[in-house]
Amino acid sequence: MSDLTLRILHLFPRTLGMNGESGNVDILRRRASSRGIAVEITRLEPGVAVPLQVDLVFIGSGPVSAEVQAHPGVADVAPGLRLLAQQGVPFLAVGAGFQLLGETVTLADGTVLAGAGVFPVRTVIAGERVVGDFVVESRLGTLVGFENRGSYIDIGDAAPIGHVVYGRGNLAASGPGAGASAAAAAASDGSSTGATLVAPDARVEGFWVDNLIGTHLHGPVLANNPALADWLLETALARRASTALPPATPDLVEIDRRAAEARATIAAAPLSE
Repeated sequence: MSDLTLRILHLFPRTLGMNGESGNVDILRRRASSRGIAVEITRLEPGVAVPLQVDLVFIGSGPVSAEVQAHPGVADVAPGLRLLAQQGVPFLAVGAGFQLLGETVTLADGTVLAGAGVFPVRTVIAGERVVGDFVVESRLGTLVGFENRGSYIDIGDAAPIGHVVYGRGNLAASGPGAGASAAAAAASDGSSTGATLVAPDARVEGFWVDNLIGTHLHGPVLANNPALADWLLETALARRASTALPPATPDLVEIDRRAAEARATIAAAPLSE
């Protein structure tokens, strides 16, 4: 596959790089290059237009101050990002980046920021901050990460990534954003036809519909969840060249083994502050 170059767009890495989120891009590059796929990374900062040719989009997280700082830049590139999403380009949006690519973000003082409109979600910055291990059951199996948020996110009737085993997830039991819909829970496989993974009253995490993934799994999320990284690469390749992702090389097999051990350890005894 030496003639194929996978083009990754990394949005606002200097502003939204908290929690080691830039590591997600490094992981995608490593998992592609180990399979003989060249990777080109464009790091987009405010004032730069969205490239026309993109195969995968990533945006990371940051504190509320960084979210407010990044907002004008996100607004400037929103039309280009929506076009990429409509074209089937896979997105991974984490934390504040996920919020900014939604419809609105309501700050603690009541100020409402208009999001990019890539994800049909609404965020409210409110409530007690949750910090600790995060365990989610998804269609890819158990996902683990670190939850660090003081917000609620409403995904409406859309599909979440999955069921929260440990942590808070999108919505609180009471307060702003309460009331996760049964439809969202029932659609937790990321499509309208798959099996139900969570009960209607269960906590759910993130957003996963078609090519769009949004989450508050930090870590970076792809480090301990390589199956999610490979799903993004598979989706990008299928759209770009109708090509399957080659099997994992021996080095990736060893990385995946260690990641599986880490997931098992975290899931068995998660911790929180």
